[in-house]
Amino acid sequence: MQRFEGKTVLVTGASSGIGCATASRLALEGARIIAVARERVRLEQAAAEWSHPERHLVMNFDAGSEEAVELATAELRAKSGPLDAAVLCAGRHGLRPLQVAKSIHMDEMIAANIKSTLLCTKAFARCSNPGGGAVVWFSSAAALIGNPGEVLYAAAKGALISACRAVAVELAARRIRVNVVAPGVVETPMSGAWLGRLTPEQKEAIRARHLLGFGSPDDIAGVAAFLASDDARWITGTCLVADGGLTCH
Repeated sequence: MQRFEGKTVLVTGASSGIGCATASRLALEGARIIAVARERVRLEQAAAEWSHPERHLVMNFDAGSEEAVELATAELRAKSGPLDAAVLCAGRHGLRPLQVAKSIHMDEMIAANIKSTLLCTKAFARCSNPGGGAVVWFSSAAALIGNPGEVLYAAAKGALISACRAVAVELAARRIRVNVVAPGVVETPMSGAWLGRLTPEQKEAIRARHLLGFGSPDDIAGVAAFLASDDARWITGTCLVADGGLTCH
């Protein structure tokens, strides 16, 4: 399929994991990628592996910083044509029980997951194609079920599900669709970091709760590509759960 031929798509968190897999999938379908991550070297290495690497633009900034996003928005207007879609994968996981959580931990989780998403959506709206576009956010199955130690993460990801509906209403007049994906555990460097802190028995127990096992980044990239494409042109303000059956029981 070449659903994104001639289209420009902003992808944050594009240097690894779901963001990198999504950028690769979109590039394979013809998109020009505006790739964003904080680590430039790793981002450039990733972008060099995508289809038609000469097409893509690499931008190195912190998506959770309002100043950085404002500067990047001005740069985008100068260097790129209108954006047709945005897949906002930048985010952060954390395990910390409420009793040991401090205000700084709350602020970090909000900045990494909520602020980065809302700031980049605002930037996309300023740079979007006048004919409309699509924005894909990332929540988590952790927002839909209760897991010990994930209170801050679940709160931040749950907020995105609620905010998605409000932003979808706000941007509907401009023909911009906004949807959110809620994945289960996907095998990425980020999930590997916290799964690595568990015993083999604890890790296997989490895997067993996923009826189809843990997911791969490509599993979620396909979902994101669908929501960003014209195949989903009548879908907005919804949460698509892609969790291998985790929330079925």
